[in-house]
Amino acid sequence: METMLETARLLLNQPTPGDIDAMFRILSDRRTTRFNPSDALQWNEEADGLFQRWEAQWENYGVGYFAVRLPGREEAIGFAGVRHVSLSGRPVLNLYFRFDAAVWHRGYGREAVGAVVVHVNEFLELPPILALVHPDNTASLRIVRSLGFERNETTAISGPDGYQDAYVLNWNRQL
Repeated sequence: METMLETARLLLNQPTPGDIDAMFRILSDRRTTRFNPSDALQWNEEADGLFQRWEAQWENYGVGYFAVRLPGREEAIGFAGVRHVSLSGRPVLNLYFRFDAAVWHRGYGREAVGAVVVHVNEFLELPPILALVHPDNTASLRIVRSLGFERNETTAISGPDGYQDAYVLNWNRQL
């Protein structure tokens, strides 16, 4: 069963193989991966593999990353969702969003991520959600803070993309 979310201006649905080109277009653009260079794709074949991993999240958990579209348009303008991860042995949902640079500064990120958070909170009854955000990524910081995420200094990490602050929602709950 496919999950479809609708906002005032956007449609969100589980990605299909037809979204692989948009995945590559968006994730090969260095502007969209500036703060997370390990997400950058070099070859279209990488998008195929990434699609398979995203599809497995949906199959295994019933939630995952959504393709974000404008009504009446085929091509995705971005992707937003959550995936199950383990943080120091604790299962949590990691928030993810990337949008085509051509649609930045229109509020689509906030709108799509807000719909994802509402959906996940209803579907999984307020699960712990983690957003890792580079301190200089002011646009992402605005989005997560506007949705009620709070900085948690004890879960900040240094990984392949350098230091990232951790912002959490429903942190006292268990997945």
